[in-house]
Amino acid sequence: MRLFAAIPLTEPVRTHLAAVQTELRRRGRGSFPPPENLHLTLAFLGETDREPAARAALEKMVGTGAFSLTVEGLGRFGDVWWAGVGSCPALDALALGLQASLRQAGFGLEDRAWRPHITLARRYRLRTEEAPPTLAPAEMAVRRAGLLASVERDGRRVYVPRLWVEL
Repeated sequence: MRLFAAIPLTEPVRTHLAAVQTELRRRGRGSFPPPENLHLTLAFLGETDREPAARAALEKMVGTGAFSLTVEGLGRFGDVWWAGVGSCPALDALALGLQASLRQAGFGLEDRAWRPHITLARRYRLRTEEAPPTLAPAEMAVRRAGLLASVERDGRRVYVPRLWVEL
């Protein structure tokens, strides 16, 4: 099963980002995840049959405390365009703590530094005459995180919650 840990977006933030995706579509071409799939990844575990160990790592986050974060700015990694997240020590502590727990449990996570972002488009090409859109800041409360499975249904990628934990 292909697993990852993530923070779900609030509906107002999801709607805000869907509008940015619409503007990106107008200004270029690419592959866009549906708004219901937008999320902030904390850790990508990949293909694994060790769901119980992943659940145990996530359960350590229970009671760590809710916090607010700000989604702001657009960026890109090559042809992947994303919405950024403003500086948030609580988010960093949550993600890095979870990643440490997962590594301790034997999961091989990426070695590169974690950079919080929300993927808006893949294989995206902006038309040369167009300027990239802007993203007005949007704040949201973070009260839970989850373990999700990435599955394909009817030719579409769907994220199925396996566990939600209250922070």
